[in-house]
Formats: sequence, structure tokens, C-alpha cells
Amino acid sequence: MSFTPVSAQAQEVTLGVIAGITGNGASYGAGIVQGAEMAVREINAAGGINGRKITLRIVDDASEPARSAIAMRRLMSASPDLIVGGWGSAQVLAHMDLAEQSAIPYIVVGATHPRITTPANQWTFRVIQTDAVMAEQLARLAAVDLGLKRIAVINDSNAYGKGNRDVFVAALARYGLQPVEVQPYQSSDTDFGGQLQRVKSAHPEAIAIFGTLPAAPLIMVQARAAGLDARFLGTGGLANDGLMKAAPRASEGTILMSFFSEDADAQSKSWSQRYREEFAGKPFTSPVLAAWEYRAIKDIAVPCLARAGNDRVMTRDCIANWRGKLFGIDGELSFDKTGQLVQPALAVEVKRGVFSAFRPGR
Repeated sequence: MSFTPVSAQAQEVTLGVIAGITGNGASYGAGIVQGAEMAVREINAAGGINGRKITLRIVDDASEPARSAIAMRRLMSASPDLIVGGWGSAQVLAHMDLAEQSAIPYIVVGATHPRITTPANQWTFRVIQTDAVMAEQLARLAAVDLGLKRIAVINDSNAYGKGNRDVFVAALARYGLQPVEVQPYQSSDTDFGGQLQRVKSAHPEAIAIFGTLPAAPLIMVQARAAGLDARFLGTGGLANDGLMKAAPRASEGTILMSFFSEDADAQSKSWSQRYREEFAGKPFTSPVLAAWEYRAIKDIAVPCLARAGNDRVMTRDCIANWRGKLFGIDGELSFDKTGQLVQPALAVEVKRGVFSAFRPGR
């Protein structure tokens, strides 16, 4: 996508980032912040946006919906030109109206609930797939590609877990299947013995886990300890390197729909290597959301800011009409009328402790 640059401005560009840097979402929030830091460092080293340097304003919402709204208000006080971030459906649903009311373009990179992108939104966009797409694709993969018949479901009781569960169960029904067992849990739970005993008695071939870290790997470890050898399935909430660190043996063979694969193409491999080298030694280094934050800033936000300058309406309209290519994804991409970036599904499998592209039949 090409733009005619506006004249250089003296002031800096303020880019806002909101994420759960602490709390249960810390490993995901770290990826978002690292992706932003990596992108901004490269952009500023190359001269910025039409000579204007980017300043990052990062706020921590502690991975909690109530605190997320407070953090977004704090970010609004810095009057950012644009926001790229957001992790956790419950958190984004709690704070996105503040960006809408403040008329600030907001690109969401880490929340998947379908209600985040609707025709009613004027300023909110999203670059990762929704629960509706990912859970639907997972159901097809399980029922058609893997030929599974007995599938159990364990889901977090939050907006993310319930949203995925509902779409997945409805999709299974279209293939003539219903879960052999459905068990909920709370995000803060650490003992899943009761749920796993009921799942075990249903004799599943696979267990779909709709949740995030740290609970999801604990479920896997405890399931194996309870004698369950069913294959684990999941969606983007499990697409985090911390899964393999917390459950190195139990997670092996897990298949999930993901947002990014390091071996998708040569650019993805090269970028992932640079990312891991740059943040080596950090407590969390997960390229999945880092890659989306990086691409959303460098390939979508920055070209639009270069064209629009300080005009937020022009920035918003530029994003809405953006068309282009991003490394790791085939074909030309664009946003639909709800602000959702349309893209093909991506499945990965945990193989020898890393996520590898999953290709059915191979």
C-alpha cells in the first residue's frame, strides 16, 4: 500500500500500548510490549515517521477487566495518536468504549471475542482472528481432518473461554457431534481434579481446552497424571511459548488454531530469530502476539500515520481502507466493515517443544 507523505511535523508521534504486563496475562502482555518496542526502535532508527520520532506510552491493566478501564483512562490522558495493543477479551470489552468515546484509533492485537468488532464501532479494529472463526475451524479440523468422534471440552468461565466453547459446540453439532463432557473452571483455579475425573469417565479421544496460561498447562499436566492420554486441542489462547515451558511433556502433540507460525515463510523465520535474539534473557518471550504488534505498527499504523499526520479521522479511515500483505500470511489482506482483518486460518502442532505448522494428512 503506498501513501503520499504529509509534511514533517516537529512534535513526536505518541503511540499507546495497553496490555496485561502483570497478572495472569503477563506472558501475553510481554509479547505485545516487546513487539511494540522492537517496531518503534526500528522505525525511529530509520528516521521516524516523516522525521517525527515515536514515543511509546505503555500502561499495565494487570490482566483484570476493572483495572483495564482505569488503565485506559490513564492512557487517554496522554492523548495518543493511536493505540495498538489490548490483551484478553474481558479486558478489551471493558475498556474499548473509552477509545471509541475519545475518538482515538485502536488496533486490537490480543483479544478474540466477536463483540470487539461490530458495525457499531467507529474507531476500533482488530488484526487477529475472532473466536467465531478459530473455534469453527478447530471443530472442522477435529471432526473432518482428524476424524475424532469423542471430544470433551474444558473451558475458562471468562468471556474468552465461554465464547470459544459456545462456537465450538455449535460447530460440532453441524458435523453431527456433541461433546462427551463439558467442564468449566475459573481463571485462578490450580486444582482441576474434579473436572478431569468427570472428563476421564467419558473416555474422550481429544480434550479441547479453551483458556489461557497459567491454567491451561496445569490442566494438561494434571490430565496426564490422572491417566488421560487424549490429544489436546485449542485456539489462540494456548499459542504461547509458556505452554511448552510449563507443560513440556504434557503439551506434546497439542493441535491448535494460532495467530502466527514461525515457519510460515522465510520472513517469519528471519523476524522470529531477530525477535528472540533481541529479547533473550527476558522472563517471557513469545513471538505470537509480538509478531502481530510489530506488524500492526510497522505495516498498518505507521503508513497511515505518515499519510494522516495529526488527523485522527484520516488515520482511522486509512486503517479501515488498508489493503496489503503481512509476512507469515498468504495473499492480500484487508479489513471488513466491522473493522476485522480478514485472513486464512492457521493451525499449529506442538512438536518437540516448539510450534510447527500443522498440515493435515502429512
